[in-house]
Amino acid sequence: MNPLAPLVFAAPSAPNFELLRSSGWAIASFTGSYCVAWRGRDEVVFEWRGGEWHRVGGRACGAAA
Repeated sequence: MNPLAPLVFAAPSAPNFELLRSSGWAIASFTGSYCVAWRGRDEVVFEWRGGEWHRVGGRACGAAA
């Protein structure tokens, strides 16, 4: 092993917004690996991590009973 060799690491993949769109989400905004998306009356924050979207938080505005 050469101690002066550059470190090899996997570069993070770019967020794939088409995965959200194909699931019916409309992209409201994004910053870095975070995205705010709408579907119906639901607003959700997703994080792009490990090549897939993970739900971080959100707000559901279901119909009143």
